[in-house]
Amino acid sequence: MKNEAASVRDKQWALETQVAANWFWWRAAITVGAMFALIGAVQVLVVHGYRRNATPPKLWFGIMITVALVCAALGARRTGALEVGVSALAYLPGAWLTVVTLQAVLGEVAPRDPGFMDEAVTVLAVIAACAAGSMGHLTVWRTPYRR
Repeated sequence: MKNEAASVRDKQWALETQVAANWFWWRAAITVGAMFALIGAVQVLVVHGYRRNATPPKLWFGIMITVALVCAALGARRTGALEVGVSALAYLPGAWLTVVTLQAVLGEVAPRDPGFMDEAVTVLAVIAACAAGSMGHLTVWRTPYRR
């Protein structure tokens, strides 16, 4: 769309087309970010529901595998690696927002933290970006050229 807008003499149409092309990036980032925030919230609820603040064994490993599979599917649907990687950082606010909400509702019984170190979210962002980028390149490479 940007190339098309650059080659047209109608300035108003070109501007509207460029704005629309830029909006696709933001729409994908917001949608995927909401998905990651939801996964973070679900993790806090699972940890809180599982023997009161005792983290289930291999939970973080399962989260990493789930993120890799979901992001590979997003990459196959042509969602960019940058959008997915940046959106994965929404995992941390989603988890902490759930902790704060549970503390407001449940009081002393609520969890004190989300059940993982805050720095671990960078690992999720790297996994997400790599999985989406790899699958995106693989699907482009495997798609036959059509005239």
